[in-house]
Amino acid sequence: MRFPRQLAWSALPLTLLLATTGAAPAPPAPAVANFTQGVITTRVSLPGNPYDKLLSQIDPAKGNVQAQMQQLATSLSPAEQQQLQAAAAKLSPAMTLGALMLPRKGTIYCRGQEARATTDALTYHLENYFNQATNKGLLLMASQSAPQRVNYTYDAASVKKTWQSIVVTAQDYTAKTYPETVAVAGYPSQKTTYTLKPGASEAAPAGPGQLPNKPVALDVWTSAQIPQSLNFAHPVYVAEAHGITRLVVYFDKERQQRMVYEFASVQSKPVTDQDLQIKTTAPVLDYAKDEMQVGMQMLGVMMGGPARQPATDE
Repeated sequence: MRFPRQLAWSALPLTLLLATTGAAPAPPAPAVANFTQGVITTRVSLPGNPYDKLLSQIDPAKGNVQAQMQQLATSLSPAEQQQLQAAAAKLSPAMTLGALMLPRKGTIYCRGQEARATTDALTYHLENYFNQATNKGLLLMASQSAPQRVNYTYDAASVKKTWQSIVVTAQDYTAKTYPETVAVAGYPSQKTTYTLKPGASEAAPAGPGQLPNKPVALDVWTSAQIPQSLNFAHPVYVAEAHGITRLVVYFDKERQQRMVYEFASVQSKPVTDQDLQIKTTAPVLDYAKDEMQVGMQMLGVMMGGPARQPATDE
């Protein structure tokens, strides 16, 4: 990702450089062991979004999100409020909604082929468990402000529908992989760019003020030391052979409206059965059989609707 400017003396033979500077060759970087078990923290941001910095200061774990938002709003000076309103007026409705609904921080517990991702947005708490050995998972979404929740099982074929709303395919995107690597959370990661092909299907905006159904481009970093199975934990499907450590999604041609997902830290440590467990309450739905019911209940939780009692046979 870095393109350093070449210095004039960089063309001199290495032996001459060593002789004139007395420096020894830099030792090779220590090899990084494959990650097989431990805890990964993630972060998501919307650089350039006027709400991003403000909303990232809210912590749903502290409770009363509305009070936190009001306190932040009142802490802004009149000039800052005017500046925020002016910038927000230029923002697409989709990016405004995305800023409000986006989970900012997450934690992934990984052990072998099992992983549980947990995250909090302003209106909902989400936990997602997936077992690559069985290709099955369990997802729970609960309201932050009401006793409303939905939990359901799913299989690998349902991942794109349930969580990964952005799908990148060779049919729609041109891919280019770069040889250099950068460290992301301590793991060497290689960059691949995906650019939307001219005339790709569903590339036009869904309506006035909306974003295209397909991002115009993506930058994806992957590490051979990170399991590919962990790629289920973010909302973008890319057919990468290794684990994704960072990705940038560009929604407009100017690349002003974008989303960044990345590993913040990776800690190798024992993971217990409890770390991988999701505590559900009845009923546990089956996405394959109850897709419409699941979708309606998830929308209600995300939008902060009133709690509803589960249906009974009575």
